[in-house]
Amino acid sequence: MYRKQLVRILVFFVFVSGTLAMAGLAGNEPAAVRQVEDFSRFKIGTFPEGWKSRGGDASQVYRVRANQESYLEAKAINSAVTIAKEFEYDLRAYPFLTWQWRVIQCPKGGDERYKKTGDSAAAIYVIFPALFRPNNIKYVWSASLPIGTTTESPYSSKTKIIVLRNQSSPLGTWVSEKVNVYEDYKRLFGHEPEQVKAIGLMSDSDNTKSRSEAHYKKISISRQ
Repeated sequence: MYRKQLVRILVFFVFVSGTLAMAGLAGNEPAAVRQVEDFSRFKIGTFPEGWKSRGGDASQVYRVRANQESYLEAKAINSAVTIAKEFEYDLRAYPFLTWQWRVIQCPKGGDERYKKTGDSAAAIYVIFPALFRPNNIKYVWSASLPIGTTTESPYSSKTKIIVLRNQSSPLGTWVSEKVNVYEDYKRLFGHEPEQVKAIGLMSDSDNTKSRSEAHYKKISISRQ
């Protein structure tokens, strides 16, 4: 009788130990999804704190808005201001980038292949570290290029451009995107990526001397 009770106790402790060990492993597992930005923590009508800009006064182009959910509004009138948030992560662990965007107005005559027309209605950058110019992948909502077009910036061969949407895509409607940045990087640059350094956004219209307007929200990275 004593032996049977002892066996039951040992079995119980083995089960509990195994359960706790599994829970500990699960707790150490990286999150399946990590939020880059959803803009809900910022005051409506302000420029999002923590985002850095290049090219001009970002507060005149980018403002946090809300309509049930928070989003970033970009209104570029003959301007080109890029903003970025430092967000370092291992692309092999989190190969996917997801977000939602909607375009209200495309820059008239925008074509990302040439300097004189190189404006995008909306763009999201994945930025990698470098001593000089970083490698970038720029996913764009183009005013003219066919969906699926892959090209490079006329300003730098280190910026590769992938067209996800264009002027034929529904304007004024939120569109969800999910891209495999890891596979895109290997295909475009021909080698394994470094750590991601930052995520950037830009709607611009300076080259076409026109106007772009777009909205962004729910930017995240994921394991699958």
